Amino acid sequence: MKNPSEELLQLRNDIEQSQHDLIQDLLNYLNIYEIEEEIFQKMLQTINKYTQHAFRITKAIETQEIIELVLVNGLKNKQ
Repeated sequence: MKNPSEELLQLRNDIEQSQHDLIQDLLNYLNIYEIEEEIFQKMLQTINKYTQHAFRITKAIETQEIIELVLVNGLKNKQ
């Protein structure tokens, strides 16, 4: 098993790499092969904002699924 701190760092790096890859893919689709660093950083900030928002939504969905599962199982066990 990896050190938990190392694993967290690796997961964060994976997210960052995924965001960079997304920007690169979008630019390639638009046939844009070079942009200014400032524009790249703004794009990265925007993607990061949406990634955080999507993560919060995902966690809320998971929480709701757990609550529903516990309620359904709790109701089945009482019957």
